[in-house]
Amino acid sequence: MDSRQPPVRPFTGDFIGLLRSDIQHREQQMEENNARKRIEDLNGKSCRRVLSELLEQFDELDFRERAGLDEDAKLTRKIFVVIAVEEIISKATANNWGLCVKNDFIYLYNGKYWQPINAEEFKPFLAEAALKMGVAPLEAKYHQFKEEIYKQFVSEANMPTPERVAGITLINLQNGTFEISGNGQTLREQRREDFLKYQLPFEYDPSARCPLFEKYLQRVLPDTDCRKVLAEYMGYIFTTGLKLEKAAILYGSGANGKSVFFEVVNALIGPDNICSYSLQNLTKYEGYQRAELSNKLLNYASEINGKLEASIFKQLVSGEPVEARQIYGRPFVMREYGKLMFNCNDLPKEVENTNAFFRRFLIIPFGQTIPESEQDPELAAKIIRDELSGVFNWMLEGLRRLLQQRKFTRSAMIREQVEDFRRESDNVAMFLDEGGYKPDPQSSMLLKDLFYDYRSFCYENGYTPCSLKTVSKRLKNAGYKTERRAPGYTVYIGKSVESM
Repeated sequence: MDSRQPPVRPFTGDFIGLLRSDIQHREQQMEENNARKRIEDLNGKSCRRVLSELLEQFDELDFRERAGLDEDAKLTRKIFVVIAVEEIISKATANNWGLCVKNDFIYLYNGKYWQPINAEEFKPFLAEAALKMGVAPLEAKYHQFKEEIYKQFVSEANMPTPERVAGITLINLQNGTFEISGNGQTLREQRREDFLKYQLPFEYDPSARCPLFEKYLQRVLPDTDCRKVLAEYMGYIFTTGLKLEKAAILYGSGANGKSVFFEVVNALIGPDNICSYSLQNLTKYEGYQRAELSNKLLNYASEINGKLEASIFKQLVSGEPVEARQIYGRPFVMREYGKLMFNCNDLPKEVENTNAFFRRFLIIPFGQTIPESEQDPELAAKIIRDELSGVFNWMLEGLRRLLQQRKFTRSAMIREQVEDFRRESDNVAMFLDEGGYKPDPQSSMLLKDLFYDYRSFCYENGYTPCSLKTVSKRLKNAGYKTERRAPGYTVYIGKSVESM
C-alpha cells in the first residue's frame, strides 16, 4: 500500500484577489454582527440612550456631490433636509436598526420591545445626525430645520411595522415573551417581529401566588362569577383577534375596594402602557386623546364623567377602525388599540337608548362597603411589592378560560346591573314607572300634557328631558298607542290602582 501523500497542486488563481474578497466578506459579516450586537445589547434602554448610541454611526457627507451640484451652486435647506433623511434611512436599513413608522408614530426597538419615540425627543436626534453629516450648527439647531427634517422623515420613512401572526396571544414580560397558541403555551425569547410595544414590569413565575390579593378580591367581590369575569377581562386586554365588544365598568360607591384594584392594575400593566382618559375625552371628534390608545394596552380611568359620543364609543369597544390624530398631526385610522375599563360611583345618564349601546358594557358591581376598622391604606402597596407575578397568574387563568370559551363567563349579577343601567338611563321609562302609568285603551290624555308632566319630573330629578318626538317614540316602543285627534296628539294611558 502506497503511503505517500498525493502531490499538492500549485494554486494558479488570483490569490491576492481571493484573499481581498475573503477579507471584505469577513469585514462585512463582522459589521453585520456588530450592528446586530448593538441592537441586542440595547436591552430595554431608554429611547434617548438608544438614539445617542445610534448617532455614533454617522460621518460627514459631501452634500454637494450627493445632490449632483457643481462648486458654484447654492446648497439650500431643502437639499440638506432631503439628503440627511435619505442617509438616516439608508443607515437604518443597512444596519438593521429596529426603526419603523406607523400612523405618524415613530417606533424604535430597544432590544426588548418597540418604544414609541416622542416627536420632541426624535427631532433633536435628527438635527444632531444632520450636524454630524456636516450641516452647519446654526442651521441644524434652528427650530424650523428640526420641524422640516422631522416631517421629511415621517413622510419618507418606508419602514412598515412587522405583521402579527393571527391566532397567537403574546404577553411581553421582563424574562421573556409568554406565548399562547393552539399548540399550547410557552415562555420564549423576545422577538423584534412580534411588534410588542410594551413590557410588563416583572418576571413570569409559574409558581407565584397572590394570597393577599385573592383575599382582598373575595372580600370586595364575593360573587364567584363576577371575579371570573374580572380576571377574564384583564386577560382580554392582551388579545388582538378576539372580538367580544365589551368595556368593563367597576361600579359602586366609595370605600368598596375599586381604588385598590385601580392601583394594582396600573402597577401590573405598567404606567407607560396605560392611559386614563374619560369617555367624554376619548369620544371627542378631534381624537387627540384617542390617538394615545394606539400605543397603550388599556385605558383605565377612575371616573367616566361627562357626555360621551355614542357612535365613537361603540367603535372603540368593538375594536373597529376609528379615526384619531395627534396634536398638530395628520388624521389617521387606528386599527389596533387598548381596551376600555372604568371605575365609577355613578353611571352616565345621558346615553343612547339602544341595545347596541347597552350590550357593550360589563358592569361589575363593587357593592361591599368596607368598614374603617377593616381598611388597610397600604394594601395596594403590599400586593404590588410582593404579589405582582401571582396576580399575573390569576389573570392568566382568566385569559386561558376566555380563549377556551370565546366569551365571558355568564354572570347574573352583571346582567342585572346592565339591565338596571338601561332602565335608569331611560328617564321616560322612569317617569312612567314612578308615575304608575300603564297602557289603557279606555283612558287617554293629550300627549303635550303628558310631556309637560314628564319635563317637570326631569327637572325635579336632575335629568335632561328628551324631545317630544323622542318621548312619543319611546311611548310607542313601550306599548302605548297614540293617534292624532282634533285637540292634538292623544296617548292612551292610564294609572295602575296601586299608584292612585
